[in-house]
Amino acid sequence: METFVDVQAPEQQFMSTSVGQVPMDRLRSVFDGMFDGVWLVAADGRTTYANATMAGLLGSTPNEMRGHPITDFLDESLWSEVEGFLARQRIQAGERMELRLRRTDGSDLFGLVAGSPITTTEGLYVGTVLNVSDVTGKRSIDAQMVQNQRLEAIGQFAGGIAHDFNNLLTSIQGYAELARANLPEGDPIRKDLDQVLAGAERASAITRKLLAFTRRQILVPVNIDPAQVIADLVAILRPLMGDDIDVALNIEAKHGWIRVDPTQLEQVIVNLAVNAHDAMPTGGTVTIAVHDIETTDPDRPDPDLTAGPFVRISVSDTGTGMDEATRARIFDPFYTTKGPGKGTGLGLSTVFGIVAQSGGQIGVETTPGVGSTFHVDLPRVGAAVLPGPRLLTEATLRRSGVVLLVEDDPAVREYARRGLEAAGYTVLAVAGAHQAVRASERWGEGIDVLLTDLVMPGVHGPELAAQIRMQRPGIGVVFMSGYAEDALGRGGELSASGEFLPKPFSLEALSRVVGRAADAGRRELRRSGDPRPTDGEPLDRKRARPVGHSAQPTPPA
Repeated sequence: METFVDVQAPEQQFMSTSVGQVPMDRLRSVFDGMFDGVWLVAADGRTTYANATMAGLLGSTPNEMRGHPITDFLDESLWSEVEGFLARQRIQAGERMELRLRRTDGSDLFGLVAGSPITTTEGLYVGTVLNVSDVTGKRSIDAQMVQNQRLEAIGQFAGGIAHDFNNLLTSIQGYAELARANLPEGDPIRKDLDQVLAGAERASAITRKLLAFTRRQILVPVNIDPAQVIADLVAILRPLMGDDIDVALNIEAKHGWIRVDPTQLEQVIVNLAVNAHDAMPTGGTVTIAVHDIETTDPDRPDPDLTAGPFVRISVSDTGTGMDEATRARIFDPFYTTKGPGKGTGLGLSTVFGIVAQSGGQIGVETTPGVGSTFHVDLPRVGAAVLPGPRLLTEATLRRSGVVLLVEDDPAVREYARRGLEAAGYTVLAVAGAHQAVRASERWGEGIDVLLTDLVMPGVHGPELAAQIRMQRPGIGVVFMSGYAEDALGRGGELSASGEFLPKPFSLEALSRVVGRAADAGRRELRRSGDPRPTDGEPLDRKRARPVGHSAQPTPPA
């Protein structure tokens, strides 16, 4: 739509519109009441008028803007692009473009700009009227969504690697343990195997960090008071920070219970504290604060987040701060500003993954030369109902019974079979869910524990456990995996219906967790009033269903 200016009446300028001539001062009052910015730019590029909204968006006033060329509010790299845009308005109105403008304080304003030419009644072009809508917030959300998609893609890739790597580590660690157990004390090869086991443990720590970042680790969440957890942790952190760094604690939360895995929450605090320490090479103060907030950022584009209330845990430092380029990449895995050999680049990406998997969000405020503050917001819940203590019983300590082992990786399956048989169990080892169901149907005696991989082709571990429990109610269940994916739900939380054995695992951990699962199955049967099993015999012996023939357990190696 063209706008016409009557230049024949300089004492009272008018604009000709489709409803007649309107005095400029009246149009200015209309423009000043608009929510969008209105900017009149003369043919030479100088500002002839800006309404209050436009001036406010740029951090200026209408009077201050008048007479300034539009290029004063642009980076030099954009001058030619904007000049071309204005030139095209002389021919046809209606073109739109997204433009990055520069506010008076140096910050960026992203505007969606539409232009219309201003001409005289004789058709002489005298300038352009620009309508500017502020889209800075939307652009920030779009950028965050792109960042989330990029991190998710990296996470899927890293999670897949961690899954395969954990199976390899289970084999390396497991067979090294088996070999070591068969060597006499004092054999020099035992020391070599100790180095193999130590290396496997270090590699396992890296995969755990990768899984934390990818949100594919298994969580065991409980309702906790984060203030108490952090207060206990600060006592440990203070000596680790060094004499030149003070650790301050500020607890303001009054109703701040959250549902998280306590070990993972400690990991978040430690990683953020270490990051703060490294940002203060000459010393300073780390402040850890906990307080309640009722809502979170309404522009946050993550649909999985609840609206609040939240508990906010903030970790602040008085260190070097970060520039924008660094801030934009701090949660990327393997990104580090430290020198070679001084960091893995997984500390903050691990924090990001744990917080996101726990249903929360993390943000950072930072100023170069002043310091940084990381805010972790976690959904608030009711106070905890604490369970009774888990006691080691004679049944748990006794290593006997039948284990149905389901693992699709041959090397891991063989290691677990040998380890369990060495501990005194009879093992039925199969490669998949369908074979496991058939083995359970054909085995005419009792089965104490189902030990199954969590993520398998076709049928996942929880689905298999449900099928086996239909045949054998009360059977103990152990899920093993180094990669949870979605088998336990989006949050990766472990159900109370089974134990979890993370890969890679030691022989001691394997035997301990299987024994605990057998004991849990026994308690479940007692609660249900089933009188058949007794404490002195394998769990499932008296309730096994008679079948045509009995499958033989896998022979010992």
